[in-house]
Amino acid sequence: MDTTPTPWVWEGVVMAGTTNLLVAPPKVGKSALMAGMIGAWWRGDVNYLGHKLEGKCPPVFIIGTDQPENDWFTILKREGLTKNNGELAGPIECLWHTGAPLHLNDKGIAELETLASQNPGAFFLLDSYHACVSPLGIDEATSAFDGPARALASALAPYQATLVMIHHTNKSVAGGNATNASRGSNALPACASLTILMNWLKQPAEGQTQSDFRVVLKTQGRAKGTTMVTELLDNGWITHGEGAEAMAQEARAEAELDLQGRQADIFDFIKERWEVGEFPVTATELMNRFHIERNKAHRCIAQLTKKGLIYRCGETPATLDGGRPAGLFQPIGSLPPDPVTNVTKGDLPSRAHELKGLSPLSSYKQESQGEGFITPDYGTPVERKVGAEWQKGWIVHDASNPHAITIAKTGNPKIQFKNLRWDIDLRTCSSPFAIATYEREDVLESSERNPILSIDSPLPSEGEMGEILHLTDYRHKEQKDEGNPREDPF
Repeated sequence: MDTTPTPWVWEGVVMAGTTNLLVAPPKVGKSALMAGMIGAWWRGDVNYLGHKLEGKCPPVFIIGTDQPENDWFTILKREGLTKNNGELAGPIECLWHTGAPLHLNDKGIAELETLASQNPGAFFLLDSYHACVSPLGIDEATSAFDGPARALASALAPYQATLVMIHHTNKSVAGGNATNASRGSNALPACASLTILMNWLKQPAEGQTQSDFRVVLKTQGRAKGTTMVTELLDNGWITHGEGAEAMAQEARAEAELDLQGRQADIFDFIKERWEVGEFPVTATELMNRFHIERNKAHRCIAQLTKKGLIYRCGETPATLDGGRPAGLFQPIGSLPPDPVTNVTKGDLPSRAHELKGLSPLSSYKQESQGEGFITPDYGTPVERKVGAEWQKGWIVHDASNPHAITIAKTGNPKIQFKNLRWDIDLRTCSSPFAIATYEREDVLESSERNPILSIDSPLPSEGEMGEILHLTDYRHKEQKDEGNPREDPF
């Protein structure tokens, strides 16, 4: 028994020396993709669309009964596989087309077996299976539909020939796998070592034309599966990378469009908070914002997480009074795997492709891998924004929720402000003392018309008090004495 692993023609996509089944809806680009691979293989390219090509290109035989000769000329010319006069070039040894067909009857299979024996390791492209077996009168829905395919595979197997059969999908291909997508009986996919499914990445709405021409390719069978996203341009195919992330993005977009009611409102709020300043959201904030009970807030979070729209990126620390940590949530896809600041795309970056960093004064610490932020500690001196100015004289009293922070007046903790947001309503400062109050030099007049310095903040430190006393003495010297001098109140 030969236990050697089956080698690849096109790594992850086409297996060598066996039968491969390529299924796709009409006009997705099945024939064009195979022609592109053959052209790259013939030119000696190491990779095609990001996947390795193995060895040298052998003689190629195209059983293209499904298309007329001029269509094949257009496809092959783009890949450099024909001459200007229409003659076949490169590795293409023979081409059957609608005008000169080959069918998978006994005569046709015998002819292909002779060619395989004369060209060991040859590559056979059959387009399409239905066109090659339709004259035989076999019903697609019966198990006998795979009979000609098995007979052809048996005829080519002794000569290590590679066979790719193209077949059309059924109408329910969207979201399916390569095996179930094949039209007719599942007996046909069963006879192939590898099935390849091509389909539009984004399906148009009913009654609309296709506007997104990206194609997702998925494989399934007796080897490791592959998923990638490609697109056919005027000069050939290009790759958009591995398909898992692209498909996940499309799934998230569809899930977002399907949101209704409270879930839609909550998800919009979470996205807006992240876009404003990369603020994750807690269940408590959702309760306060939407006036809902805690269990309903947690239920919405769980549903949005299950739909792949948000994820838990960290948690707030426990409060000093014994409060439990609260989970922080942000939209999926908000941060790349390695956080990067000011990521732009092209010359005209859009909001969707830009990640802005925190304020230079922010006491948050951005952690790698999307672990969220560390909130300011209890007692941290802060400034509170009042109108267009920043007011000192406050400290953090409760920061268990970084988007609903409570601050207290320095020296008078009974005076508090709640539900303040970091870097919007609050920012850090070096001292908790309200220096700005006595820098305004508010001077009150006493009944004897002597100046009195007004300080409406807690007493500063001893060193700062000395400066204030010196400032007061200086003012007194500048004042004209109109009566008995009054002792300085300090």
